[in-house]
Amino acid sequence: MRLTDITVIHPACVPIATQLCRVAKIRETINHMVQWREANARISPGLLLETLIICILCDRKPLWKVEQFWAKQDLAFLFPDTGIELSWLNDDAYGHALDKLAEIEPAQLISIVSLTLLAAHDLGITKIHLDTTSKSVQGTYDRENRPDFSVCYGFSKDKRPDLKQFKFGLGVQQNGLPVAGEVLSGNTSDALWNPKATMEMQSFFANKGFRDVLFVSDCALISTNSLRDLARKHIRFISRLPETFSLAGELKHRAMTDCIWQEIGSLTSQIAPEAARYKTASFKETLDGRTYRFLVVHSTALEAKKEKTLVRQAARRREQWEKEAGKLASTSFVCEADARQAMEKLVGSIQSDGFHSQGSVREETRTTYGRRGRPKDGEIPSTTTVYRAEIHVGDMEEAAWREWKMKESLFVLISTEHKMSDAELLQEYKQQNSVETRFRVLKMPVYLGEVYLKNERRIQALGYVFLLVLLLASYLEYRVRKSLKDRGEGVRLPGNKQTATPSLATIFEVLEPIQVVIVGGVRCFPDNLQAQARNMIIWTGFDPEIYLRPIAMS
Repeated sequence: MRLTDITVIHPACVPIATQLCRVAKIRETINHMVQWREANARISPGLLLETLIICILCDRKPLWKVEQFWAKQDLAFLFPDTGIELSWLNDDAYGHALDKLAEIEPAQLISIVSLTLLAAHDLGITKIHLDTTSKSVQGTYDRENRPDFSVCYGFSKDKRPDLKQFKFGLGVQQNGLPVAGEVLSGNTSDALWNPKATMEMQSFFANKGFRDVLFVSDCALISTNSLRDLARKHIRFISRLPETFSLAGELKHRAMTDCIWQEIGSLTSQIAPEAARYKTASFKETLDGRTYRFLVVHSTALEAKKEKTLVRQAARRREQWEKEAGKLASTSFVCEADARQAMEKLVGSIQSDGFHSQGSVREETRTTYGRRGRPKDGEIPSTTTVYRAEIHVGDMEEAAWREWKMKESLFVLISTEHKMSDAELLQEYKQQNSVETRFRVLKMPVYLGEVYLKNERRIQALGYVFLLVLLLASYLEYRVRKSLKDRGEGVRLPGNKQTATPSLATIFEVLEPIQVVIVGGVRCFPDNLQAQARNMIIWTGFDPEIYLRPIAMS
């Protein structure tokens, strides 16, 4: 056999990503929703966007041209019965596909694909956690002055206020899997999006058979108006009560004064000294004419996080009182009683702020002459007596410091749920980090050619492609972790450690070395294929044969 009959391909995770796209029915769903004419197209918008999704998902490095990625893969094997050619996967074709995607309501596309994936994995929706994040962008593009979307400056969660941005709004269900997503203008207010998204999701998923869903969000969900809207729609929720509500301060004060704490302890099963510990105080109160459950929560992690900040704030407060004491010391009083009254008033204010303070009144005699200049020989000066208040500002009192630190370590939850225990309600709220975990996929750097950033319309459409990538990445991680749990197995990590909850990066790292050798048209794995790499294919829920046998669309 000639050496030219032997080919080595490095598919890594590409066949798995391709099969996930088939499970999600991304190609069919996009082709059904967008306007296109099959007779006039060599390749459908759905297939184009499917290849773009696979490229972004599998190439974890920044990439410049999608065509270069697919030049290293076996297109005919991965997409049988399509007649696809590499030359069709060019930047202009992808740009036009994004234009098609921008013409529909792509937020509905995300929800439809998520429902397809939920059904394929026999999952449902009982809870939805909501949150937003920002994605900074660089480069130039055509502005379109669209009322529904714009790339602009806004509050940057990337800590890059110097860059323009757009935002993602995301909803994930109880297993941490995305069920809804939206690409938003860069200056979209969380306080406007969260209530709106909650009511839209509740209506959409109720029509799909998922009723009585519990929504969980941060304090951006809560305002007087949104509480009325949520009550009118009978929406169940858990959220954080904003500090702008006076009731938040009142409940904290009552919890600290009455000492009605219930020890919750750690919410994690892992025993670690640094694990946060919680205690709670529960209340039932009326707000804007409706009765809610309120939970005042103390967190040791929040207390530790706040301590350095409070030390700086205490130093600034002491410095401010010292300035006030200096101003008073420079003021002269003709009456000792007036000086003492001013001194006692300021000492009282300093002490009520929690600082040690002592004051005294000093008598001072002034000597003056009747005119300016050098006094004449024998001229007798006149004397007057004035009084000055002197105040020493000390450190903050220990009791005041403990009370302040305690109060700053509290937050208040508001909920419609009265039957849940304190621990259950707090645990559900803390699951908000499941949304933040998903945002890591959206934060990965992806550098594309100018055609993708030609205008705001394409940028928005590309944002929805990122959300589809996030969907597949989330299910890939879910499938592996569930398989490991069901089998009682684990992924081997460096240091001879094992984990049953590998990260997405670990999954891709294990799959990365996979190669396929084609000898005379026959595909096979090389003899040195790592056992864990083969196992990882199985853990994803697919047969290793997807690397060796073409699998047509179902």
